[in-house]
Amino acid sequence: REHPELGMVLFCDNTTVYKLSGVCNENVVICATAGEFGMSGYQEHSITGFTYPKTIAEIVEIKVPAIRSIQQLRSGYEAVRHNPNAFLLLLCNGLAMGEERIMSTLFFMEDSFKVIGGSAGDYCAFEETPIFIGSKRVDSVGIYFNMKKRTQLLKENIYHSMNQKLLVTEADPNTRTIISFNHRNPVEEYAKVLQIPTVQLADEFMNHPLGRKVKDVTYIASPMKVNPNHTITFYSQILPDTFVEVLEPSSIEECFKNTVKQLEFQPNFLLSIHCILRSLKLKNDHTWDILNQSLQRVTRNQTGFISYGEQIYKKHLNQTMVILATEE
Repeated sequence: REHPELGMVLFCDNTTVYKLSGVCNENVVICATAGEFGMSGYQEHSITGFTYPKTIAEIVEIKVPAIRSIQQLRSGYEAVRHNPNAFLLLLCNGLAMGEERIMSTLFFMEDSFKVIGGSAGDYCAFEETPIFIGSKRVDSVGIYFNMKKRTQLLKENIYHSMNQKLLVTEADPNTRTIISFNHRNPVEEYAKVLQIPTVQLADEFMNHPLGRKVKDVTYIASPMKVNPNHTITFYSQILPDTFVEVLEPSSIEECFKNTVKQLEFQPNFLLSIHCILRSLKLKNDHTWDILNQSLQRVTRNQTGFISYGEQIYKKHLNQTMVILATEE
């Protein structure tokens, strides 16, 4: 309120989201998380975020279904579409399984237009993932930024293919459920690739997600759970009649180094969004500090959060880190 010329995006836990929503105006967007990332690296139950001049941004509430907001989303895009440095920040409801519907609503965008996003979290309570514009609770939100200086998007996978493919022969994209691989029980087929008993499959999800390859780029789909009827529910859609690759961990240190090498300029701000399953793996492997140090060597001026899913360009994915780097 003391700086009406500024907008603000804040990332914090559910309790803090509700406290802040009672005192913030419509220039502030607040998103619940499953962990935060700031100048000191990975944090828990803290507040992080960034400010920006209101004149460079447009906030769009994304309603349910997202197609109800298409005019506002298109209008915001038309205002910045010719700026190669512009981007859209998406913050999505992390429990509604609606990210793909939001991404499909952006059909009017050029494929090269920068989109970065994350699905709100609630520290693995899986009860609610609130997002507010000021005091108004919304399902999801998009913010168009009309940047003057250079911007760049990066995506980092810490997995590589085992050179083992599964054919999705039956699936329900609406519930993100796989009903069969190779015309057989999906749990048995998945476990067979990993050479483990079926009862151990869920324990291996963190280390062996599935990859969908599009134009030689791998997008990760994370398994959520094995259902009582031996189907498998995922955190993102996998379509029938498509091949998926079973993945395994890469050298984390090498992945971090390669990501930083992709930067095309020296940024003075980084926004990073990290999948909850990736974060849990880094915690289990005690490697969060290595990532913290890798990103802090680029710049200390950074923020981000732990999400229930990530978005980059027109794709929704999991178990990935997506980064926006800016010169401004």
